[in-house]
Amino acid sequence: MSKPEPIRNPMWAAYYQSHEGRPVSPLLKRALTCVDEGVMYRQAVDLGCGAGHETCFLIETGWQVLAVDKEPQAIERVHRLIDQDYHSRLDVRAIAFEELAELPDATLIHAGLSLPFCHPKSFASLWTMILSSLTPGGVFVGQLFGDRDDWSSNPAMTFHSGAAVADLLDGLDIRFMRELDEDGKSLRGPKRWHRFDIIATKPA
Repeated sequence: MSKPEPIRNPMWAAYYQSHEGRPVSPLLKRALTCVDEGVMYRQAVDLGCGAGHETCFLIETGWQVLAVDKEPQAIERVHRLIDQDYHSRLDVRAIAFEELAELPDATLIHAGLSLPFCHPKSFASLWTMILSSLTPGGVFVGQLFGDRDDWSSNPAMTFHSGAAVADLLDGLDIRFMRELDEDGKSLRGPKRWHRFDIIATKPA
């Protein structure tokens, strides 16, 4: 018996289409300058790989990457975008954050606008997993959504106050942090964005 076709979310399909051709995250590029040049173990995790641009960029610049996303479309995109010669550097997991049980030891963990989509009941365990996965000197780069974000009334998403973000980052070395609180756009229309852009390293 053939396997059923995976359920496809039209919202995410529209998101991937809207991101065709966009540049690689400047925040990720900035974070790479924080990786010790002498590091030989170049394992990265891309949490919520989405349109796949950052996973492809990391692989093409010499990283082994675990790409994680709950949407089968995202995993399919990553496979299509990566040159066949680089497929040995790619591992994938089509799984929701709430179902993740472990992550590999990683020198770099990227979570581009993805962690807020973890259910609040599972966020603490996910964050603990991220911190445990980072090797000494490893770099976390990503975003958290603030409590003034327009989507903050969504009970299935996770939002943080500035104080809560500080608590999460306690014990890490903050290499860059920026709070944005501004009007902007989303696929759902105009939106008030409140987010924290973060680059932090685990003490060696």
